[in-house]
Amino acid sequence: MRVDIQVSTTDPQNRTFVTWVPVKATARLADASGASNPAHVTLQNGGVSNGGRLAFDTVRSDAGADHLDLDLPTDGTPVEFWVAGEFQHPSSDYGDAAIDVMASGTQVGRCEMMVRIRKNAVKLSAAERDRFLLALGKLNNAGQGVFQGFRDTHVTDSLDEAHGFPGFPPWHRAYILDLERALQGIDSSVTLPYWRFDQTATALFDMAFLGMPPANPAQGDTIQFPHGHALEFWKTDTLDSIDRRPFFNINGPPPTQLLGRPNVITQAETMLLGTRYDRFRRMEGAPHGPAHTSFDGPINDPATAPKDPLFFLLHANVDRLWAFWQWFNKRTDSASSDSYSTAGAPPGRPGLIGHNLGDTLWPWNQSRTPPRPTFPVPRGPFPTSPITTRPGAQPTVRDMIDWQGVHGGDPLGFDYDDVPFELHAGGVA
Repeated sequence: MRVDIQVSTTDPQNRTFVTWVPVKATARLADASGASNPAHVTLQNGGVSNGGRLAFDTVRSDAGADHLDLDLPTDGTPVEFWVAGEFQHPSSDYGDAAIDVMASGTQVGRCEMMVRIRKNAVKLSAAERDRFLLALGKLNNAGQGVFQGFRDTHVTDSLDEAHGFPGFPPWHRAYILDLERALQGIDSSVTLPYWRFDQTATALFDMAFLGMPPANPAQGDTIQFPHGHALEFWKTDTLDSIDRRPFFNINGPPPTQLLGRPNVITQAETMLLGTRYDRFRRMEGAPHGPAHTSFDGPINDPATAPKDPLFFLLHANVDRLWAFWQWFNKRTDSASSDSYSTAGAPPGRPGLIGHNLGDTLWPWNQSRTPPRPTFPVPRGPFPTSPITTRPGAQPTVRDMIDWQGVHGGDPLGFDYDDVPFELHAGGVA
């Protein structure tokens, strides 16, 4: 007797990835020798101790259990079920999570996978950190790689697409997802970690991770990585290295007051900005802005910030804060103005193009028609993913809002370690 498991989020290399969002799967008898009709089997967690864990259900729900009993016809007809990562139990490596199929105490099938989740950077294992850095270094390739296109996307002439208007959160959600998919094209086990800038993150600014400049400012602000570090030869704009000096002691978070100005606010304070989108999006000012200006160097200027890899970890946290706010306030229905609204947008952007729900997002729409940027488009259509159909080649603002597919359809394929999947009504959809 042998049971075959097929999961819808399996890539062409036969590697399966899940997040907190349930995905369709099937179990079928591939060999019915000695089986009763139907064959009674149990799906349960396999994998390794302290690895990723899974939750199962017969329907798409947010209440899966750690095992599931199924009856499988002996003619090989597949039986559908749903599987997700168990919240707060992500993987650290591929294959540390698995579905074991048991029959009368005997394993009759197995499907290895990964609960692939974006994590707090300071909680990564050394192996997770190094896989991320290696993929990022390869993407940059000493200034010769495709990373330059990401840097050229976020420049002075394109800032109206990304900043100062309602589309700030959805545009950056697309931007960092594009980067994450590029990293996963190098190493499919990698996700984009986040810098939680209201907490101490000493390990992030360690020489083994994103580094620190020389202790003496007279020696400059260039990060000196140890020989063999994946970012040792990091380059953007032809000749630049990574220059960054914190205005705060890295053994604590950025202070609430810095250089006489309000600085980074806490996550709790960010949630108190408001329960409507037009209030919450003020987070672009704080905590987002002061997180950038807590440093000297390119990271503190919107036109140059992506030259520093820290930019993407900073914005992963900005996106996480939005995701947490969306979950906590149930703000994933794009039809609701509480979830997304252009109300209160400042003047200066003709017709608010790029910020309305149905507008396509630049540069993935390939537009060079004013008021879109007119310079050569630095990125192609949005990259596909082997585990989801979303958001398509030319994503819209709307596509970025319901990132987990709470209201139907595929998710965008990422989740955060502290933001669960939760359906809004009835628990099942």
